[in-house]
Amino acid sequence: MAARLPIIGGLKGDLPGYWARFTLSFLLLGAAPAILAAAFREKPADLGLSFRPELLRRPIFWMLVPAAALIGALGATSSGLGSFYPYSRDLIGRVREAGMTPFFGHFAAYFFLYYVPWEFFFRGFLIFPFALAAEKEGGGPTSMAALVLFQTIPSTLLHFGHPLSELASAAVAGIVFGLLAWRTRSIVPGLVLHAAIGLGTDGFIVLKGAGYL
Repeated sequence: MAARLPIIGGLKGDLPGYWARFTLSFLLLGAAPAILAAAFREKPADLGLSFRPELLRRPIFWMLVPAAALIGALGATSSGLGSFYPYSRDLIGRVREAGMTPFFGHFAAYFFLYYVPWEFFFRGFLIFPFALAAEKEGGGPTSMAALVLFQTIPSTLLHFGHPLSELASAAVAGIVFGLLAWRTRSIVPGLVLHAAIGLGTDGFIVLKGAGYL
């Protein structure tokens, strides 16, 4: 299907499917809900788009970032994840031939076109407007727990077809990052940790496949 799309369909190797995945995630998880939120005059901060949480100013948080990358790298040693990622398997050959520049480009695309829309949609768009409305109506912890579980279900279902270990991790991550977003009133801490895990996973697989490790 991706090979028949305009512009990206003419790219070499597995790049049509790679860019189709990123384009769809950006449009469906990022642009579309952002436009809808703007139509309802939602404020960015009321969607979790805030860089002001106290957690981001604590050294302990930034110590967790390399730890998250290490967790991702350890997960990449499993045969399931090691054969599934990165989304462009041709990336390994490009890094072997051209150095790390293609990988930096890959991670920039992964971060801005995939992780940012993902966290915005599931941990922002599907939690904050409803949680704020519930607060106004006097909703308590039960309402918050329901909203976290609500967004965890579709975010986990989108991992169907992925390795079983990742599917199980997605359910846990949905709850943890959902609670983190609401407690900090921002999707940014979860976004940073989520991206660090992905960088660790893809980085280990690519560097090992390209002969750097």
